[in-house]
Amino acid sequence: MATIREKGAYQWHVQVRRRGWPTQSKTRRTRKEAEAWAREVETQMDKAVFVDRTPAERTTFREVLERYLVEVTDKRPGEASRKGERARIERFIREEPELCAHAVANLTPEHFEDWRDRRLQQIVRRGREGGRGRYKPVAWMPKLKKDGSLRANAAKPKAAPKPAKTVAPGTVRRELTTLKRAIDHCKKRLKLISNPVNSEDVRRPSVYDERDVRLTPEEIARLLEVCRQSDNPWLAPVVELAFETGARRSSLLRLEWRDVNFGRRTALLRGVKNSRRPEIVIDHPVALSPRALEILRGLEASRDKRQSRVLPTTADAVQAAFGRARAKANVRHFRLHDARHERASSLVEAGWSDSQVMAMTGHRDPKSLRRYVNLRREHLADALAKLPPAVSR
Repeated sequence: MATIREKGAYQWHVQVRRRGWPTQSKTRRTRKEAEAWAREVETQMDKAVFVDRTPAERTTFREVLERYLVEVTDKRPGEASRKGERARIERFIREEPELCAHAVANLTPEHFEDWRDRRLQQIVRRGREGGRGRYKPVAWMPKLKKDGSLRANAAKPKAAPKPAKTVAPGTVRRELTTLKRAIDHCKKRLKLISNPVNSEDVRRPSVYDERDVRLTPEEIARLLEVCRQSDNPWLAPVVELAFETGARRSSLLRLEWRDVNFGRRTALLRGVKNSRRPEIVIDHPVALSPRALEILRGLEASRDKRQSRVLPTTADAVQAAFGRARAKANVRHFRLHDARHERASSLVEAGWSDSQVMAMTGHRDPKSLRRYVNLRREHLADALAKLPPAVSR
């Protein structure tokens, strides 16, 4: 039986004691509300479905996000992943103080649906306030002298300012995924029954970002030749190893000589991207093709013994050099990460099974692998040509 007592004006304290359950207490504005709450709790205890919501009622959404930053985000192996996720969470905390002040138990899908709709209508902001990187919807105005005449350097026509644009659906989708992961991380500790940011309750914006970019053998040869002529001596090995292994740029730049086994023809990629359990570091062994072994042996023969990394360069240097190389090779649409798509697609076209390809690329979900495989239409036509005709003449 519940105990109800009046503590003061509009303060009715109710306490429920039941054998086998933790004591529950709550303060309500009226006695009627206190009795209703007590009946609800006792009914749930009778049906053995009661869940203590006290931890979730005492923890704000901001505390959940800050705990996720420390326990998950800061432990991600990839620097780009850490920076990107931290930027998303800190922006949310800074711009959504009211939503962050809610107790986790009081959050509903409607809160995040409203935030999603508002976020999709926001104008993209980048760079410092008033800086050159900001989007400026106003027209460009030429600079004038004090007497009103044009300056000498103002006669040259200048590029129009970048038009303002709204936040992309893909950005909002990634932010919703981050918020969902933050709540999932504390779900058991806070004894939450469901996550209010589940995709079943909060519809994600539609995004069509699958890439279907395949280069012809001639285009690949031209790109590699341009890379070999680059001022950055590490560009050509990085790009060619990306084609040969299907590894990400970050994994290649972290590769150390102690992880290369020439005898077994394998290399160990440490701290590969892990979308399912980002707090767990995964090391993925990858097989080396004859061409990959040839590249690595050439690098080993000329390496500095004091240097432990196979490719001692930075991601920014590779990105800048590759941007110049692909423009010179006339394949501006091709990204370095597309080499991973190229490797997965070529392995499937060579007759590899999904299990073999996943063991090579490190995918753990066939659905993710299908996003990387883009079969050429000629390959499908050749496969059809090997089949007997459906109707014999």
